Amino acid sequence: MKRLFALILSIIMLLSISVPVHAREPRKVTAAFPKMDDSRLYIVNEDGTLGGMMYEYFENLGKCAGWDIQYVVDTMDVLFDSFYAGDIDLMGSMGYSETTDEYADYPSLSSGFDYTCLAVLNDNTDITSGDLTSLNNRSVAITGTQEKNGKKEMLEDFCSNNEIQVDIKVYNSHDDYINAFRNGDTDMLLIGSATRGNDMRIVTRFADSPYYTVVSKDKPEILRELNAALYTMHAMSQNYTDQLENKYFKSDDSLANAFIAEEKTYLKDKCTLTAVLPRSSYGASDHLGENGDYSCLDADIAEYFCSVIGISVNFVLTDTLDDAVKMVKEQKADFLPVITTLPDSDETCRGLQLFPYNTPEQMRITANPSSNKPVLALPQYEYEQGLPENHPLLGEYEKILYLKSPAECLENVAEGNATETILDSFAAHYLLMENSYPNLSITPTDLKLTAMNLAAPASADTNLLTVLEKAMLYMNASEVDDIIYQRMITEQTNASANLTTFFKNHVIFISVTLLSVIAFILLCIAVAVISRVRQKSMLETLAERERSEKELSYALEQANVATEAKTRFLSNVSHEMRTPLNGISGMLTLMQNETSPEKNREYLEKARISCRQLLSLINSVLDMSRIESGRETLTPEKFHMYAILNELHAMLSVQAESRNIRMEINGDSIPDRTLFSDCVKLKQILSNIIVNAVKFTPEGGRITLTAEEKTANDSGEILYLFECRDNGIGMSREFMDTMFQPFTRSVEADKMQISGTGLGLSVIKGLVDLMHGTIDVDSQKGKGSVFRITLPFPEEPDTEEDTSTDGERETEEKTESSPLKGKRILVTEDNELNLEITEQFLEILGAETASAHDGAEAVALFSSSPPGTYDAILMDVQMPKMDGYEATKAIRNLSREDAAAIPIIATTANAFREDMEKALSCGMNDHIPKPLELKKLQDILMKYCCSQE
Repeated sequence: MKRLFALILSIIMLLSISVPVHAREPRKVTAAFPKMDDSRLYIVNEDGTLGGMMYEYFENLGKCAGWDIQYVVDTMDVLFDSFYAGDIDLMGSMGYSETTDEYADYPSLSSGFDYTCLAVLNDNTDITSGDLTSLNNRSVAITGTQEKNGKKEMLEDFCSNNEIQVDIKVYNSHDDYINAFRNGDTDMLLIGSATRGNDMRIVTRFADSPYYTVVSKDKPEILRELNAALYTMHAMSQNYTDQLENKYFKSDDSLANAFIAEEKTYLKDKCTLTAVLPRSSYGASDHLGENGDYSCLDADIAEYFCSVIGISVNFVLTDTLDDAVKMVKEQKADFLPVITTLPDSDETCRGLQLFPYNTPEQMRITANPSSNKPVLALPQYEYEQGLPENHPLLGEYEKILYLKSPAECLENVAEGNATETILDSFAAHYLLMENSYPNLSITPTDLKLTAMNLAAPASADTNLLTVLEKAMLYMNASEVDDIIYQRMITEQTNASANLTTFFKNHVIFISVTLLSVIAFILLCIAVAVISRVRQKSMLETLAERERSEKELSYALEQANVATEAKTRFLSNVSHEMRTPLNGISGMLTLMQNETSPEKNREYLEKARISCRQLLSLINSVLDMSRIESGRETLTPEKFHMYAILNELHAMLSVQAESRNIRMEINGDSIPDRTLFSDCVKLKQILSNIIVNAVKFTPEGGRITLTAEEKTANDSGEILYLFECRDNGIGMSREFMDTMFQPFTRSVEADKMQISGTGLGLSVIKGLVDLMHGTIDVDSQKGKGSVFRITLPFPEEPDTEEDTSTDGERETEEKTESSPLKGKRILVTEDNELNLEITEQFLEILGAETASAHDGAEAVALFSSSPPGTYDAILMDVQMPKMDGYEATKAIRNLSREDAAAIPIIATTANAFREDMEKALSCGMNDHIPKPLELKKLQDILMKYCCSQE
């Protein structure tokens, strides 16, 4: 869900950027494409066509950046020389080094992670994968570039730590380095894990590091576009590079071929490995082990690694993790599948041999992030010896509490005994699903505190330890991640079966059910006592019981249907975005083929209207939650009904015309009067009704929305009747009984594959109720539907209004092309793209700008400047080091004459009423929601910067 909202917000941000009248031609960018024999990274076919992982990566990168990529194919040595000379723009799969940094600029995001590996030819039987002793007294080929980048030193350290002697041969030419290896002049080749050829297999790996797509020096425009494209690719798919690597480099080596004779004999004699499972394992039930049920994360991991090895597994159970560790140390079990430790910790698991396979993301869970005395709670079993000296967390907190379990850490934060806790993502999500903590918030961190390990006895048979070491080498990290996340999904699905969670969420239902059950039991006892005398009464009771069971069965079936609908929600909501996106895309396409400035301005305005509708659509997902929780409120403002109807027609006519549907919006009889109500929610109600009609009306159909003013009600409000009539497919009576329930879709919608979230009608009903209106529906299958909505609107008292037309206002706005000329604005924003957009908007308005990337930097810039330097401050809210709220308080508390008076305006994506109130309460003057609109930005800055002139 979080990844989906990140994608939606990225689309909104990109769509809110002003679109030029004439789209630029795609930039021609050259990329290095080396000829490499048997490479999966770069493939040059005999007919000259290109392929491989980096080709696919470059092609998708070009689409995101709007580039026309032209590939330069040559040997690696020639390409390096051309790139360093600036003749080639891009080079992929480059690690960081001081040498490369002299000739290239690195983007802010890496393309992926790469291991340094030693590889041999596939037909080499003298060197065994995972057997480090077989590497002794062998020769290794490396390049001069690898030596300059520190790879030789890494290899020497690896060999020294493992008591291995190798002969390192350095080749200045990349071709000589490859040929020496393939001709047998060296036994092994030092490579990155992503550059392995088809004729090679990896025998060991070490020293992981990021790799980048780099730009040759002094090409800032290409670097900026590369950063934006990488940001988009990561927002759309955080695992994109992993998916490519799995596609091209998923290990096709057989682990069985890596076992030496002694290991094969050991496995044959062993037949089965024994894994110990603590009953406290993630996902374990109270019935773990009964009837052969070993469903938990530890069992999933154990079965995966044993499948990699090619051996079966059986399980033994213990009550606690400590008991499991003790059993492994005493060699009563072969291994413990999951134990978390601090990285590089020697004290945590003395007596165990650890095999790390995953470093989970750490989540920060907090209830009071602004406390003056921060206290951190950590689970004792993960930090048995405490945090290492000089650990960065030690300087952030006044006190660190080491508690028995993650659950206890969470309870202490919820009760206020600790400010926050840091837990791995699996424990955090599991505990938050199992218990309700409405006052806690969870955010991801960049910390890598603990590692997940497989643990075996340090004194175990050497063959067992080497087999497990090789299993680590041959395991697929993505498959392990899938196992862990699948367990999370399973637990989330089963969370509703958890008694504690279910009781918290359904107290009334549970209470009524328990009372019913108790009454039923008492009734059964009474029937049993007098059964011989009152046989007829007993039969009636049994019939009632059967009827109750049928009702419960039906209720369970309905619950399953609702659960199914919710699982389709994430995919369906993306389809709902197509309505405004179609309007935007259509208008932009028309602009590309139109030379008339007047027409292009019309198209651009319609695109902007659809863009606002897209933002409104996303908000409707949040509206449903706010409506159900009773937190949704109205925001009244002045408006004219005819303007609302015109905007709806402009926004939705493109979609209707694309399906050859005639759409009419009639409001000619409505008097021109100023109303005072929430026009945003009115547009949301009417647009949802019309969009639904378009979806369910076949081509050639007709849709009519009629607005009519009725008499005033008892409160003096003016009643309006909105009638939306279509000749579409209509609705069944069964569906109409449940049509306003969340996540409800008709059978016809599924059969016709019509997109939708199942939330539209429930949001409409909630908003109509909120506005004290009514909604009625008439429909017949095959004939169409009629929706009638009656809403009351207070009339705004007569005031002197601006009667100029939109065209006149536009002329007036454009005449004053530099309304903020001579003003200096301090922009505080941690996101580079948002910062660039804001600065460009301010330049259009004629203002000068200064920028800060976090709250602390903003406070420093303001306090070090002479009074009167800045006329206003635009302040983002969520920033590193110091957020916008704290920065505002710090500025207001400065002892200088303009600290209390300077306008500070919040710029944030948090656009609810409570967010605005929070901004004002901390000392800010006003609030502008993102995405920014130029007119709103101008109005609010003119209000505070020019009101005294």
